[in-house]
Amino acid sequence: MELIYPQSIPCSFHNFPIALDIRMGALGGDIVSGASLGTKFTLTRTPKCGVAQGAYVVGSTLPECRMIYSDTGSDDDFNIKVSFLGYGTFYKLTEADEYLRFQVYKAIAIETAAVEKVFGDTFDCETLIPAETDITALFNYDGPTVKYADGVEVSEEGVFVWNGQTYHLFDGASLTINSTTGGTQTITRIGNTFVVG
Repeated sequence: MELIYPQSIPCSFHNFPIALDIRMGALGGDIVSGASLGTKFTLTRTPKCGVAQGAYVVGSTLPECRMIYSDTGSDDDFNIKVSFLGYGTFYKLTEADEYLRFQVYKAIAIETAAVEKVFGDTFDCETLIPAETDITALFNYDGPTVKYADGVEVSEEGVFVWNGQTYHLFDGASLTINSTTGGTQTITRIGNTFVVG
């Protein structure tokens, strides 16, 4: 049950990998053209991965936020895309409830040219938050904004130039950049694909 923000809040996606290796099952050819049992795909993060698709505005619909991986690294042009999504909702089941309840919805979505399926599950529990508590007051705060202002240049050969320093990134290697504005960004080379995240 998804309600308005901040009565519904997004799941936090911590420690998700940079890339996923998947193998197709017996029906792989039915959903991905040219695939068959055992066909391997390496899925990398897309540009929308982990990025809220809108602003968190009190009293408005919760913006969609997913961890998204595709075989091309693209959100729109892919053979197969897998995304992880979820949110939590504070609510009262009845007016007589003494405590708020909390419901978590988590799901995996699989998209191809032939099919789009979402497999989800819901967990519901009672909290110890008194039912009369104003959820807006609990969760309405302004978090810090971190901007990656440092210039990074990338070449297809795995050469990174950051603040005048040259780095050579080999397949499977990662480079972590600590921004002057306080953020951290990791760049990983997977084959000939560079993944930021």
